[in-house]
Amino acid sequence: MKAKFSSFLLFAALLLAASTELSAQISGQVVNLWLNRYNSATNGDKVTVHNGENLGIIEWRGWTPGNEYQSSAGIGVDVTGTPLDGYLPSRMRFYTGAFSQIERMTILENGNIGIGLSNPAELVDINGNVIVRGTRLSLGLGSAFGDGGEALTHSNQDCAGVVLPNEVLTLNNEGGFPGGVYVEGPGGLHVCATLESECLKAENNVVSENGNVVALGGSALVVPCNPGDGDFIAEGANGDFIARHGNFNAQEGSVTARQDITSTLGSVVANQNVSAGQNVSAGNNVSAVNSISAGGNVSAGGNLSVSGNGTVTGNVQIGVITGNPTGHRLAVGGSIIAEEVVVKLQPSWPDYVFDENYPLPSPSELEQYIVEHKHLPGIPSATEVAQEGLQLGQTQAAMMEKIEELYLHVIELNKQVQALQAENEAIKKGLRN
Repeated sequence: MKAKFSSFLLFAALLLAASTELSAQISGQVVNLWLNRYNSATNGDKVTVHNGENLGIIEWRGWTPGNEYQSSAGIGVDVTGTPLDGYLPSRMRFYTGAFSQIERMTILENGNIGIGLSNPAELVDINGNVIVRGTRLSLGLGSAFGDGGEALTHSNQDCAGVVLPNEVLTLNNEGGFPGGVYVEGPGGLHVCATLESECLKAENNVVSENGNVVALGGSALVVPCNPGDGDFIAEGANGDFIARHGNFNAQEGSVTARQDITSTLGSVVANQNVSAGQNVSAGNNVSAVNSISAGGNVSAGGNLSVSGNGTVTGNVQIGVITGNPTGHRLAVGGSIIAEEVVVKLQPSWPDYVFDENYPLPSPSELEQYIVEHKHLPGIPSATEVAQEGLQLGQTQAAMMEKIEELYLHVIELNKQVQALQAENEAIKKGLRN
């Protein structure tokens, strides 16, 4: 009897809620509250609801200082499909704001929840910014990744487990996603600070518009990242850049490596400098508008082109060399053409021949040496040239020595001729007298 009386009081209170204040407490082991539309028409018959109709709105209201009965928030339910026996599709809307007119959240019939929009496309669809106050965002055991994993989490350690001074936000921290993290364009992955990865793989391009691409290779060195530079910097023992099937092209910057720069089948091209602490090697061309500098070897299967300076502290070999080029700074397997060749010798130039104490060999001594050795003294023989080559600077100096010796002999012969001519004139003059 008491339960029936309580239900009557609740029903009466709901009827008066539109014009009176309601303050009640309902309690019990099980409390059910139904709000029905068309539960009873004027003639006593029940009326069927239709798609698009509102089933009801619950509002929370209060009196404002201006004696206005104002709505604060509300919950509304709409029919969103054709009602069937055992099935009444609907949407639930949550409102706040003036007269409860601003829809804040929607729950669809399929369970999708929209925050800031009316037609959510996913289970949770948010139109706006989200703040997560917890320490991690994980995919659970029921995800497509099986065991799931931490999609986003806080960490105070780097990849090697070294404690960091501040916590950082990490992706796939515990390795729950065996395929890694995939970022699809067109914007790609934009990192304003340091990008740390065990392996960075790009099917297309790795582009640095305002900074450097740095490969530390386990080095403890700190490389500054200067905005505006477009350099590739490879530090450490394992900081190599390897292009096995393509080209390395630095259109506006420099290519810099403390060790090797290697392009197995492609080219190394820079509009500024190419610089390596050790070797520069390319299966095709090596080209730089400015300088090419290597502490070791420079090797190109195609062309080596430098618009500026090419500096090599070791040896240079061009073409196929016959014999052993060891000990020579430049070895060329072919001809060389130049407008001018300047040879600077360390020893003095053969002007010593004109010294009054120079032991000028006599013509008879020269004849004896030539008969015995079949070449001039101080000049390499044909056998020596075939075996060791012709040293241009030394040969030129030796030839100048022989030319100066020859001039001394010519001057001496000229003196003898003049003396004979004078003696001949005297004889002719005596005969005439």
